[in-house]
Amino acid sequence: MFTNQVDQCRKLTASLRSQNSEHPLPVLIQAAQLCREKQHAKAIDLLQEFSDQNPARAPILKLVTAQLNLAQGNVMKACVLLRSIEELQHKPGMVSALVTMYSHEEDIDSAIEVFCQAIHWYQNQQPASATHLSLVREAANFKLKYGRKKEAISDLEQLWRQNPKDIHTLAQLISACSLVDPEKAKVLSKHLPSSDAMSFKVDVEVLENSHGATYVRRKAAKVTGENLQKEQGSWQLTF
Repeated sequence: MFTNQVDQCRKLTASLRSQNSEHPLPVLIQAAQLCREKQHAKAIDLLQEFSDQNPARAPILKLVTAQLNLAQGNVMKACVLLRSIEELQHKPGMVSALVTMYSHEEDIDSAIEVFCQAIHWYQNQQPASATHLSLVREAANFKLKYGRKKEAISDLEQLWRQNPKDIHTLAQLISACSLVDPEKAKVLSKHLPSSDAMSFKVDVEVLENSHGATYVRRKAAKVTGENLQKEQGSWQLTF
């Protein structure tokens, strides 16, 4: 294929397919050759046909087919293919890819649906796992970004219940509730720590001995000394 011996490539791949009709490699080579000939539609049809005939090999073939559709600008077709791979639907990488593509197409409802399906899987299989909570947080942030505050509230509540000391999540939750349920926001605000509890302890000596602070202090002292020398005798202090 890479030596531009098209006929020879076709003969070899046809021979390989006849020897092992269920192996995807010959079909992938044939599809690659068709793409080199700019026959992308034929390549996609070939992969789709083989995928339908060999369900066990379908995931890898659907991934390749989705990539070809993306190369042709068929984003929604690629999304349909990717979402048909059930064993990969909940994977963070797949969720990220689908959400990105749906966002590009301004199909926010479908993007949120992808989040919901993945979160539901982890809720049943790996509840409260790091991946589960990470997806919930990403879903909440995504919904807030696109003004879906009512939908984001349930996600933020779930995160806050998992970690009641998470002030950042609580603040997000209060902010979202303030626009759709002010009374609930007031109740939640009672869980915020007092200003005294949130005060920061600053080590003044460490700050003063830091390079930046020392430089500023010394420079200021030097300038003050020079100014005093220049102005000495011209100024009189009166009491």
